[in-house]
Amino acid sequence: MRDALLQELNEIEHVELLCSHDYRLLSPDVAMSAMVSPDDDVWQVWTDLIDQSDAVWLIAPETDGILLRLTELVLARGKLLLGCSPSVIALAASKLETCRVLSAAGIPCVPTWSARAWLEQSPDANEQGWVAKPDDGAGCEDTVHSYDIGQMADWLRQGRQATHIVQPMRGGVACSLSMLCRDGRAWLLSCNRQLVDSGDGGFNYHGGVINGMLQFQTAFEQLAQNIARALPNLAGYVGVDLIVMDGNSAMLEVLEINPRLTTSFVGLRQASGVNVAAQVIRLMTAQGPDHFELPELSRNVVEITL
Repeated sequence: MRDALLQELNEIEHVELLCSHDYRLLSPDVAMSAMVSPDDDVWQVWTDLIDQSDAVWLIAPETDGILLRLTELVLARGKLLLGCSPSVIALAASKLETCRVLSAAGIPCVPTWSARAWLEQSPDANEQGWVAKPDDGAGCEDTVHSYDIGQMADWLRQGRQATHIVQPMRGGVACSLSMLCRDGRAWLLSCNRQLVDSGDGGFNYHGGVINGMLQFQTAFEQLAQNIARALPNLAGYVGVDLIVMDGNSAMLEVLEINPRLTTSFVGLRQASGVNVAAQVIRLMTAQGPDHFELPELSRNVVEITL
């Protein structure tokens, strides 16, 4: 994701790039990259880079509040944030709260319980089984799928009652959408199919097919607009994970919102034919959403694998 973003930003005139990189990796092709070693105070490194910048585009997970803390730091230093506000990042960091807010706005979501609430309600068996995952997690880390309610309950009671959520497993297609957002408006970039398989009681994410769900473009477009209206502080690039139930566009259910770059960004340039990073900068520096228009996009189908 970082390299794909830097490549697009490097193509924009009058933009000089600063970033950081792990000491075990090669320095990226930018004007300056701060190497971070185990002995460094990484937060001081990031603060120094932010102070030298006019605008900041963060690549960080919501997990453990990292993205939120960085976002607050950018705003505290008075810099242009090319991303979502702290309030919506804090919301999206909780899958449970995201589901609650979207459901209240009439947007279908996969039913979601806190682990503690699920254990207290004596759940019934579900034909597709149950999925438990960290409320603030990213990817498939510490996620399990089980048909055995007792086995799931035992696993949750091993220190996960306060950190995990539980959702019924859905039998549809795992998908995502990529969009740009600002002030309650959305511009759909792509309709994606995720490459996910299950094994050993968990899930493995292998990438996705950008525009692999184009047959549902109209439904994805409407969903993007509904989410943007419900969460008007979404800004810049945003990803949404969802399920298309049994191939039926009338049955879309949201799993979570990612208020940051997602893996799909890697294939978006080839899929759309436009420099998406440049469009984000245009959007975020425009006087308002009425002064922004997304160029006509190609709808190429592109597979990315991890």
